[in-house]
Amino acid sequence: MRVTVVRHAAPHVSDDVPPHAWPLSAAGHAAARGLRLPDGAHAVASDERKAVETLSLALGGADVPTDPRFGEVRRPPEPVSAEFREARRAWVEGAPDARHDGWESAADAARRFDDAVREHAGGGDLVVATHGMVLTAWLVATGHVAPGPPAGEFWLGLRLPDVVTVDLGG
Repeated sequence: MRVTVVRHAAPHVSDDVPPHAWPLSAAGHAAARGLRLPDGAHAVASDERKAVETLSLALGGADVPTDPRFGEVRRPPEPVSAEFREARRAWVEGAPDARHDGWESAADAARRFDDAVREHAGGGDLVVATHGMVLTAWLVATGHVAPGPPAGEFWLGLRLPDVVTVDLGG
């Protein structure tokens, strides 16, 4: 089973709109249209708008089913600030602290993501549109990315959008 995971394209960030409802920016639209994804794979997106739009545009405007289990790490609302990147990196590296009170654990995020992958793949190839932190947690849990600082480096290196292909066997 091959899983192609797409990190969503660049959203239009707004303090007036919750992150799950952010639409893609103009640059995000163009980048999503330029993605090349495998033909014939089952496609599903996180239920966040930026992920749905990314996958739909990459597939030529197709309607795509959603599954909230592919959503980003569950956490309380956080303001967009210079500090949010460091808090997210610490979480990705497996070093949560007081900044992460109320955040879903990496193990729980990876488990729900993996459950959704296995359910939607049904033994075939799958394309998933998702988010950077939960993607990284899943890749660490499945042994495709080393934990700790290497996970932080991987996460920091992800682009908007980005495509990662993983062979899970079977």
